[in-house]
Amino acid sequence: MGNTSLRTIAADTRALGLSAPLRAAYEMSKRGGFHAVLFRGGAHWRHPATPVPLTNTLPTGDEVGQRCLDDARRVLRQGLRVFGRRVATGVSEPWCTDPLTERPWPAREPWWRIDIRSEARLSDVKHVWEAARHRDLVVLARAARLDPAGPWLDRLACLLRSWCEQSPPEQGVNWYSSLELALRAIAWNQILVLAGERLPRDVVTAMERLLLASARHLMVELPYTLSSMRNNHLLGDALGLIVLSRMFPTERRATWWARTGEKMFAAQQRRHFAPDGRMIEDSLSYHRFVLEMLIVRVMLGGAPADVQRDLHAASLHLARLGVFDGDVPQYGDWDEGRVLASSGDPLDVAGSVALGLMLCGERVPPRWYADFDELAWYAPVPPEETAPGAAAPITYTRPEATTSGGIARVERGPWRVWFKVDSGPSHGHADLTSVWIKHGGTWLIADPGTGAYNGPLEIRNGLRTSAAHPVRRPDGRDQLVPHRAFRWLNTGRGYLGPPLVLPDRTIVFGWHDAYARGQRPVRVGRAVVVATDYVAIVEFADPPGTAKCWSLTIPLHPDVTVENNTLIAGESTLELFGLDGHTAVRGRKTPFAGWHSRTYGHWEPATWITAESRADTAVWGLGTVPGSLTEPTALDGLRFEVNWDSAGACLVVTHIASGEVHHVRAPQ
Repeated sequence: MGNTSLRTIAADTRALGLSAPLRAAYEMSKRGGFHAVLFRGGAHWRHPATPVPLTNTLPTGDEVGQRCLDDARRVLRQGLRVFGRRVATGVSEPWCTDPLTERPWPAREPWWRIDIRSEARLSDVKHVWEAARHRDLVVLARAARLDPAGPWLDRLACLLRSWCEQSPPEQGVNWYSSLELALRAIAWNQILVLAGERLPRDVVTAMERLLLASARHLMVELPYTLSSMRNNHLLGDALGLIVLSRMFPTERRATWWARTGEKMFAAQQRRHFAPDGRMIEDSLSYHRFVLEMLIVRVMLGGAPADVQRDLHAASLHLARLGVFDGDVPQYGDWDEGRVLASSGDPLDVAGSVALGLMLCGERVPPRWYADFDELAWYAPVPPEETAPGAAAPITYTRPEATTSGGIARVERGPWRVWFKVDSGPSHGHADLTSVWIKHGGTWLIADPGTGAYNGPLEIRNGLRTSAAHPVRRPDGRDQLVPHRAFRWLNTGRGYLGPPLVLPDRTIVFGWHDAYARGQRPVRVGRAVVVATDYVAIVEFADPPGTAKCWSLTIPLHPDVTVENNTLIAGESTLELFGLDGHTAVRGRKTPFAGWHSRTYGHWEPATWITAESRADTAVWGLGTVPGSLTEPTALDGLRFEVNWDSAGACLVVTHIASGEVHHVRAPQ
């Protein structure tokens, strides 16, 4: 065994921590043939299902119904929706067909013998799994309910029958992931609620058999889930067991499934959520994904009070970030992951947030029921606005500056700015103290997105490491250091102070400890100043002189270009200041840089500005700053300094003319 293999094993063990022995035993079971023993038998279990009413049988509002029928037509004519495009998988090609290569994954091979990870794999398995989550089949079931005389029911029955014939228990790539089975069970439950009484009996019986096999799979695969998937996967697997126990209440194993699922869900929930609404999922996409898991758990009934508490906090967190005002930064991993079915924009997270708020007792604006499928199909009918004693719908007007879950959001004049200071252990990127900026509703500095998990590592790491984000790097170091496709070798925490709102400016300050390790530890701080005419970033380091050189990347939105020191976005231009000698890269393949990913599996050229500096303290930004930038600690009549100590950091802002002093404390 070579040194490289030993280093890889050591890194894997370090990343897995105490769960490494259990994961090692699991991998030996797969390779040694014991999985064949574990999954032997049980493929022909029979028991009638009792679908749980998780969905409305008809939506609230004609507009939503028409949107569903239009979507159903696209499903039949163009294929299933997978990451922004329509694919033939399942509709005109077998369910094992990879949408990217149009070649089949092994159809009759036990799933544990199929290679989905090595360089020799067929393709990125996320694409075939996305089609197999069957949310589009829920759309067809809805269409069959809306239009009983239409073609929807017959085509739905054909798709379900072909799935059951082509995907016997534990055979093929679509049985590989427990989470996929759990999500499909939730989708099938909705299909049975909407159309089960009209589907052919042989189709329903086949579905019931595979649902029972899914429950068995979830139980047998618990060692892997518990050792390696203590994140959204564990919640999703637990939710799948709870749903299946409700669907088969008289099955003799149902009590065991329910008890196991509830215990797993509660244990992971305690680890997963913080009181301020953030999660260990350091990702906008996965925040929505887990939010929808909480929604399903509440709709099932009998949820502990803390489930609704965490649902409310997690929903308010995204509301504070501005999801009802338009798109927000797509931080962390993005893959359009959903538990609920919608015919709306898959990039929009607001509908899930609206449903979460409504289920927690908030009265939302009636118009939202037409705007968001999530409300129209899953929420109770809204009360009449004129009903006696009816509360006024909640409004989400935010203050000029707000903080939530380690992220600050500032609006002033034409600017909308997000400042992400903290990180989380799951699905996050190396982006502590990232600054994302909109001007007049147009993105200027944007999160670069995700690309793909299972493609070449140079693309995966090219979009998730610090070099792709608007953060400072001492001597080119990465904040977290990537390991394989999902893990990191290091951790970092960020600390955000309260916003300082002055009559003519708003200032937010934070710092992180991601580089406080190794032979040259350094803490990195950043103040963001938002005025009507400019946004400025003031950089700090403690102790000074630790780094020989500081590197900075500024990823621009694909629609923005740069000429000398001018950013051009459509008809608008803005000056870039404080980055003398900067360079730009756009669409470079080797090394991978200058790209932007709007959704999973897609990336397009975008301009990344890069700059180098030897100064520990520096000022840069966009717009027009009055006066000159002759001092690294002075800007527009204010002086900035940071007092560091073992308990955190404090930004000191001094008005030069008057001597007035403000303090922004960011404790550890």
